[in-house]
Parts: sequence; structure tokens; C-alpha cells
Amino acid sequence: MTELTNTSIKGLMLAMTTAVMWGLLPLALKSVLVLMDAYTITWYRFVFAAFFVTLLLSATRKIPRSALQQTSVMKRLLLAAILLSFNYILYLVSLHYIPVETAQMLIQMAPFFMLLGSVVVMKEHFSRGQMVGSLVLISGLLLFFNQRFISDSGIDNSAMDNHDFLLGFIIMFGAAITWAAYAIIQKQMLRYYSSNQIMWCIYLLSALFFLPLASPEKIMSLDDSALLLLLFCCANTLIAYGTFAKSLEYLSTAKVSATLAITPLLTVMFATIAEQIWPSTFQAQQLNVLAYIGAGFVVLGSMLTALGNRILNKKNINALKEYLKFKNNSA
Repeated sequence: MTELTNTSIKGLMLAMTTAVMWGLLPLALKSVLVLMDAYTITWYRFVFAAFFVTLLLSATRKIPRSALQQTSVMKRLLLAAILLSFNYILYLVSLHYIPVETAQMLIQMAPFFMLLGSVVVMKEHFSRGQMVGSLVLISGLLLFFNQRFISDSGIDNSAMDNHDFLLGFIIMFGAAITWAAYAIIQKQMLRYYSSNQIMWCIYLLSALFFLPLASPEKIMSLDDSALLLLLFCCANTLIAYGTFAKSLEYLSTAKVSATLAITPLLTVMFATIAEQIWPSTFQAQQLNVLAYIGAGFVVLGSMLTALGNRILNKKNINALKEYLKFKNNSA
């Protein structure tokens, strides 16, 4: 029992590390965007990741050379690389138009779209729990954006007008769809290669895609603080995905996904803290009570979608009914 407990704690700590890294990422990206264009930032992130994954695979002699020689495999990897590249750049561009808190709420649609894609493409079962989770997630998003539907909401329209919000929403919607499509392809490819081998190919291809659009020399114009932020953005991919992959060795995919559902709340918290410490650099989004309730619903919906029928199964529902009946009889 002690060994099982220790294993669960390790998995939880690794998953929490991933959530923290993803929670901090949009804050760092938005700061670097002031000094460097989205294409160059994305190119550096892919090059950095490709370099270190190459070192890892070379040390273990697991570079997937056969994947580069098979046309059918290369076509899938190429498509996955294109989709992930679009995801990275669309996410980054959306930060020009919407606050980081909004971005993290909207990107929660990505796992939902992946679930729908898995049902359609891979014929997976759509459980009752996942259906309820999806409805809670959508309801949470509507509540979170309630201020956008009220003319006298009190939002600073000079910072984010309706046109910017709509444009940012559409761009982030595209980021969520491209990530979901990429994830489905990667899931299919896991039958042939490990996640590191797949990501190595995708990182290399994506770095090549962005090379003509990037301006690597812009790194020379960054000061020490900006360089550290760019380095964090680059390292974030390796650390976050590394701890994510490792957490799956100790916890089930559903439990890891449920843990990662708190990422949007972490971003809201980090943005608030950052504004208090560096008010001239960071500005937290002004949210009303309904928006905070909506954020909670988004997290709850993400957890329910991830855990599926592990929570909303007949056994638990019957137990809840018996408990409520007992409480009524006692009263």
C-alpha cells in the first residue's frame, strides 16, 4: 500500500509540474511577443526541443531512421508537424488579441475536440460522464465570458475591444482544433514509435517549416530579462512534455488529464500575482464573480470529460441517491 501511495504521489507531483509550466507559459510568451515576432519565437522553441531530443535519442540509440524511409509514415508525420506548427503559431498570435487567462480557458476546448475526433475517427465510446463533462465545460466557457455579453460589463475596452476579442477567439478556436487533430494522429502513430521518437520527427519538420519565416538574428537585440523569458519558453516544451510523459508511468491517463484541468486556474492566479509584483509589465484580466464561477465549471468539466464514467457511473449515482434518501429520512 505504501509503494502504491508513493507511486501516486510521484505521478501527482509530475502532473502538477506540467500544469504549473503550462500555466506560466502564456505569461512568458506574451512578454517575449513585445520584442520578438511569433514566427521567430516558435522557430526557437522547435529548434531547442529538437536539439535536446536528438541528444536523448542519440544517447539511447533510438533515432527512428526507419520512419524517414517510409512514405506512408512520413506523410502522417508531415501532417502532424503541420498541425502542431499551426497550433503553436495560432496560440501565440491569439495572445496579441486576448488576455492570457482567456487564452487558457479557450484552449481547454482542445481535449474536447480530441474526444469528438476520437469518437468519429477512431470509433471510441462517448460515455455518459464525458457527455456531462462536455456540457459543464461549455457552460463554464459561457459563464467565463459573460462580461462580453453585457454592454456595461466594466471591461477596459481600450485594452480589449469586441473586435479584438472575436478575432482572438477565432484564432484560439483554430489552435484548439489543430492541436486535437495533431493529437489524434500522434495517438495513431504510437503503435509504431515512442512519443519521443514521434516528437523528434515533428520538432525537426516544424523547425524547417518556420526557418524561412523566422529572423534568428533578433535574439541579439534582447536584453538579459527577455533572453531568460525566451529560454523559459523554449525549455517549457521539454520540461512540461517530459513531466507529462513521466507522470503517465505512475498514473492513468484519465487522472493525469484531470490534474492538468487546473491549468487555467493557475494562469489566472499567476497573472494576478505577476501584476502585483510587476504592475508595469503584467496586467491581469478583470473578472466578475460569474467569470470565476465559469472558470471553476471549465475545470470541473475538463475533469469530468477526462474521468468519464469513473465518477458518473451507476454505482456512484445509486450511492448518491441512497445517501440523499437517508438524509431526507433523517430530517
